[in-house]
Amino acid sequence: MNEPSPAAPVRELRRLPAVLFSLAVIAATLWPMFRDPPQDSFPLSNYPMFSTVRKTRWIHVVVGVDADDLAWPMPPSKVGNLEVMQAAETIRKAIRGKRAKELCRHVAERVADDSRYDNIVRVEVQSLKFNPLTYFAEPDGRDPLGVKRRASCVVERSEKGAPGA
Repeated sequence: MNEPSPAAPVRELRRLPAVLFSLAVIAATLWPMFRDPPQDSFPLSNYPMFSTVRKTRWIHVVVGVDADDLAWPMPPSKVGNLEVMQAAETIRKAIRGKRAKELCRHVAERVADDSRYDNIVRVEVQSLKFNPLTYFAEPDGRDPLGVKRRASCVVERSEKGAPGA
């Protein structure tokens, strides 16, 4: 009476597809951990944007420079409109498209027409190099590691009080 019934091996074989499927899902889930370098992927993300060491990065900006040679970041409205990301993309495209001088003149005209920026004597389109690892973590991390001046132009103002001004 203790002998297994002849149907027992059939029951074990019926579980095999479920076991194989489970193992395949587990393997697919764990696979991203073994990639080198890690890649962000579905279904599980390992967020390499936060977990991988990044090299130095360049950020493109437009600054106004005063008579004391101090740089003041220009707001997005002087570059294009009020949207920060659109202004950043405008600067990036101008630099990549070799039109930084054109953008510089455009911003300088807007600065010249705004009395809040009377202290600005020139405008520069710059690329600033930063180390992402130290930017937020160290006191001097926000100091650029390098500066490339892509364009520089004088802010030309009409004389106030002059005829036609």
